[in-house]
Amino acid sequence: MLEFRYVAEALATTGALDLLPRVRALIRDQLQELEPLLGAGCNLEQLMPGKMLRTRLAARLAYAKPSLVPPATLERACAATEMLHTASLCHDDVIDNSLIRRAKATLWRATTPSTAVLVGDVLLCDAMTLLLEAEGGRHVGLFLAKVREVCTAEADQELKFRGQELDEATCLRLARCKTGPLFAFVAHVCGGDDAGLSASLEEAGYRIGTAYQIADDVLDVAGREEAAGKTLGTDVLRRKFTLPQASQAGLDAAREHVRSLCNSTLDSLSDWPVLCKALRRFFTQDLQPVLDRYDRQLGL
Repeated sequence: MLEFRYVAEALATTGALDLLPRVRALIRDQLQELEPLLGAGCNLEQLMPGKMLRTRLAARLAYAKPSLVPPATLERACAATEMLHTASLCHDDVIDNSLIRRAKATLWRATTPSTAVLVGDVLLCDAMTLLLEAEGGRHVGLFLAKVREVCTAEADQELKFRGQELDEATCLRLARCKTGPLFAFVAHVCGGDDAGLSASLEEAGYRIGTAYQIADDVLDVAGREEAAGKTLGTDVLRRKFTLPQASQAGLDAAREHVRSLCNSTLDSLSDWPVLCKALRRFFTQDLQPVLDRYDRQLGL
């Protein structure tokens, strides 16, 4: 099982997730400007965020320490992160020739490949604009560094390593650098002006993102497309090697890495018990349901 469980605490934390509708509203306002470009053939809901795991992580952490980061900064940082993630999906679906995303036709299929690429570019620009409006743009430099890290990892996998069987360390590094940076960014922002805390939260975000990417790689190898609601098997088809591809031993190793990464994330925040508790809630109430759905799609 891709399972990571903590005993759920009987504490009401729904207030933490009040951030989600505010972030979605901010993104929706930004997307309205794209409507004239896309025309009637495209539903803007395709560009809205899905599971919002990055925002959910920020919501849990910020709710635990509300005085560390201004609400407007947090909203813009999360919206920028979700928009960047959507932009990357627009581009990835073109590169991988993916036909389905969230149980619907991918953007490039509903429009054209060039439309999907250009929309992704606009979303990236809009994300940076949102961050410029928060605290004088103090987080833009870090955001751009994380975006570059994601792009470099994707380029490495596509251009340098495609067709090669990789060792475990390289697979883990690629998983960390592809998906970890955006989790790391929002977690860092939640640390506010406390440099030590921000650094620890950033590393926690990297580990969570790596665990999530590995779980997604398992789904791509062994999942059922009709249950997943997206095109699967693209890594194998395009000869992009990931950790779970090394037979059953690879699947078992991937599941173990998911568990160990989540456990080590909690260990890294042991000096901040309140945040550690918030992270447990993220694991049990936000991440675990996603992993459970993955297991059901794998037939486990």
